[in-house]
Amino acid sequence: MEKDIVKRVGGWIKGKVKYYICFCRVALFVTAAVYCHNVVNYNVLGVLVTCFTLNLKKDTIRRSALLENVREGLEIQVKAWAYARRSGFRKIIIFSTAAYILGLVMFYLSASNRIPNTSFGLYMFLSVLIAVGKAGGVSFLKTYLLDELIAGHENISDINYNRAQRRTNIWLSPAGVLVVFATPLNFDESWSRMFLNSMYMVGAASFLSFCGSLFSHQRHHPNTKTESTKRHRKYPDTSDEYHLKNDHQTLPPDQPFNNDGNQLPESSPTAGAEAQQKSPSLCSVKQENVGKLLLRMIPMWSAFIVFGLVMSTADTFFSVEHDIMDDQIDTSYFLLAKDVLKVVSACLSKFLVSRRISRSQQNLALKMIICLGMTFSVLCPSFAWQVEVQRLKIVHESRLHGVSEGTKVPMSDLWLASQFCLWGLAEGLAISGLDEFFGYHVSKSMEDYGSEVFNTIPIGIGSFLSVVCVSACGGWFGNTLNQSRLDNYYRMITIVAWINLCWFFFVSTFYSTKEEVEDEGIQLQEIIAGVG
Repeated sequence: MEKDIVKRVGGWIKGKVKYYICFCRVALFVTAAVYCHNVVNYNVLGVLVTCFTLNLKKDTIRRSALLENVREGLEIQVKAWAYARRSGFRKIIIFSTAAYILGLVMFYLSASNRIPNTSFGLYMFLSVLIAVGKAGGVSFLKTYLLDELIAGHENISDINYNRAQRRTNIWLSPAGVLVVFATPLNFDESWSRMFLNSMYMVGAASFLSFCGSLFSHQRHHPNTKTESTKRHRKYPDTSDEYHLKNDHQTLPPDQPFNNDGNQLPESSPTAGAEAQQKSPSLCSVKQENVGKLLLRMIPMWSAFIVFGLVMSTADTFFSVEHDIMDDQIDTSYFLLAKDVLKVVSACLSKFLVSRRISRSQQNLALKMIICLGMTFSVLCPSFAWQVEVQRLKIVHESRLHGVSEGTKVPMSDLWLASQFCLWGLAEGLAISGLDEFFGYHVSKSMEDYGSEVFNTIPIGIGSFLSVVCVSACGGWFGNTLNQSRLDNYYRMITIVAWINLCWFFFVSTFYSTKEEVEDEGIQLQEIIAGVG
């Protein structure tokens, strides 16, 4: 009896280990590359705005915020572009690394006073280079590793996508944990030394990524441009017929063609239905329907523009506040704690939806999770507003309005812990909920494009909206944070976030339950079959 129990338990453990863990040579290199990027992200890029406030001499706070907002917005859009074209892995790594290192080199020269009188325009150019460099960063490498874990199997159709995701997370978890304990280079130094160390880390990440690509498996990626931008055309009535992208000519399955849609001789090896299915120049009815399903997400995406504004505000000003308060905990640890809460809340929400709630209620549950994240996005600037009111009160009592930016306010940085935690919870719940919601309401083939392409675009627009808001409220920002009225700005963001929460309640009523979506899909298939 005891042997039987031990055998069953051992078999269960072996099955779990086999499910979550697999050996992959590409994963070894990608994990090391992600670790290098994480070191730079937490120690340099996460607090880059404080470098701007230190070196800009006029209208410091407003212009520093503009630089940070532009970088964030471009970074999100570039990441989406890189994801959609990730089949050209090495080209993206080369291009992004070149931009990244060029930006860091010029930052190093500026910080070491080898470029005198650094201007706002130069910093803007460098911010764009850094944003482009992030195209080959952590997000891109994580997606690449996921593709490799799927493509490494002989029969891709039998692969459990959720298992591949869990294996990816297992492989990359050491890259996040090790940042807490040790870094190979010292980043607690001057800005010039920090930028120099960042160059070494980015170069190492690029080298490791290239080494990993030598063991890569090839995988075909769907054409998102075709599926989303060609929806207005009149396509063939059956999915067996294909339509040229550049005109309105319909090709039957036995019509030979080349990649540009030009006809070929019947003896050509590229003729036939199989070649048509692989051609990047043709669309089918199935691809057309995907574009129409994407349009259903626009109302939900509209609620995430202001959400992106709130997150961009936190990313811009929280580090600046920490920089002038009594330093008990380094900013990188606040950012790391925020990301830990983001990951934990996202995993918890996915677990509850997939395991603890009946499938008929999952659509409602996802909207509730997003709503909870939106609520935290309201509380985050609200708490920041009250902390800033308290900080300005101490500044007034200590008569620190006219002192230099480097003077610390006698107020513990632990006051900022609540707003960093709310920031992480808001991102974890709202964004993960949106990703699951996206997969719930579009076709299966487009699910993995939600979190990296479509869902990030409205958040990136929110970062650019932050540029507009900071510019419009320029009178609240001075040369130092002590001379600014950041409390007024936080109050305005809180009000806008409350309005956005009400807007989310309204647009969430546009979406039906899962059963209704499935019925619509069945009806659409019946119509297509009837026409065929």
